[in-house]
Amino acid sequence: MIRYEEVSEHCFQLALKVIEQYFPDLEDVKIKFLFDTKKRTHGGRLVLGKCQKPNELLKHFTVPEAKDNDGYQYVITLDKMVFDNISDDDRIRIIRHELRHVDVDVEIEKEKKYKILPHNIEDFVEEIQLNLDDPDWARRVGAITRKLYK
Repeated sequence: MIRYEEVSEHCFQLALKVIEQYFPDLEDVKIKFLFDTKKRTHGGRLVLGKCQKPNELLKHFTVPEAKDNDGYQYVITLDKMVFDNISDDDRIRIIRHELRHVDVDVEIEKEKKYKILPHNIEDFVEEIQLNLDDPDWARRVGAITRKLYK
């Protein structure tokens, strides 16, 4: 079985909505969203999503799909088991969190430089402020995820 699969149309539309609402400066950035069908952990913690820059080999394979000679600048993988079992509000929180890692720096020569931003604390300050209505959402989703993977 292949580990990664295309996100659902619903998930893709949620991502577009998040970009439009919170990250309009990313509308021209080519981001590939994928579901990860395998449980992923890091440091003993469940990983619900991951944002990364593709290496040159992966970029090569995404050139036709991205419809240019550059391929995707970022790949965001989302835990499929989690996404199939949480609310849209929580899906948006995870997508929004992963998009905070995207950093596009325009050099003096107008050439774009793509980087991954680390967390500025355990989460992003902006995400904590946006989630004041449900500050324990991550723990709740983590508990759901642990139950799903048992």
